Amino acid sequence: MVEKDRTHIWLGIGAASIVIIGAITLSRLKSKPKVDLTKFDSPDIQGSGRCMDKEFIKMLQKLAKVTKLPIFEMINSGARSSYWNAKVGGVSNSSHKIPKCQAADIKAPTKAIRNKIVVAAKLVGFKRIGVGRTFVHLDNDSSKKQYVAWGYPSGTKPPINPFV
Repeated sequence: MVEKDRTHIWLGIGAASIVIIGAITLSRLKSKPKVDLTKFDSPDIQGSGRCMDKEFIKMLQKLAKVTKLPIFEMINSGARSSYWNAKVGGVSNSSHKIPKCQAADIKAPTKAIRNKIVVAAKLVGFKRIGVGRTFVHLDNDSSKKQYVAWGYPSGTKPPINPFV
């Protein structure tokens, strides 16, 4: 009879553990909202945004949290086919290009929004930042020079440089 009581105790502890682990797992899943990767599609290839680098997306999620801006609604350009990259004047080794998919241009309609994005981008770990008048380019391409900011047109001084 005593052995049966102990079995029930162990079964109760096991069941409670499963419930607690399940609750923790669910709360973690809910805290990371799904990202609509179609926002990153190259205009000429439907579904191409699925190639976006997972770490890059996580960094954008952190950026959205820090800036309190709807970053994923502000995407101008994400993944690009070679054709589309050439059409928009992108460099031949662009980090936007499929299959690399490690870059995005974010709308920044005002100087205040642009500067807010640039400063926060550095805080969340971006080490490559292009600064235009109406957009900010971010990438996490580790095969390229790090801790750099540039302006547009290419080769011009950026209006704000978080690395100096």
